[in-house]
Amino acid sequence: MEIKKILVPLDGSPESEKAFTFGLDLAEKYDARLVLAHVVDMNEKMTALDQVTMSGYVPSEILDEGYRLLSRSARKVPPHIRLDTMVRIGAPPQTLLSMAEDTGADLIVMGSRGLGAVRSIVMGSVSQYILHHARAMVTIVK
Repeated sequence: MEIKKILVPLDGSPESEKAFTFGLDLAEKYDARLVLAHVVDMNEKMTALDQVTMSGYVPSEILDEGYRLLSRSARKVPPHIRLDTMVRIGAPPQTLLSMAEDTGADLIVMGSRGLGAVRSIVMGSVSQYILHHARAMVTIVK
């Protein structure tokens, strides 16, 4: 299978930084487009009451935080590697799947949060969800 687009979700964690480095190496090796992605999970940023009272309005500071995160990584990408960045709002698992579909990603490279077996079962895991539901190939970096 040919790899033309690599989606790398970033959340600022050490694991996502490792995934970024791995994805960048693969993009260079396969001459693939690198797509850096960040999902703003409103449930982590605002209370349910704030979300309802703001009627769907998203404060620009919340989106800016995602753009700054991607910008820090984008500065590390050599100019010869084709690069796209995207920030979306939503539930991370479903939103990342949508981003992968929308961009036509052939490969998703993402970090494992290392929650441990019990906590992963109770809380679920974005990387596990993506691994089981994505149409693209998935690489989980530890």
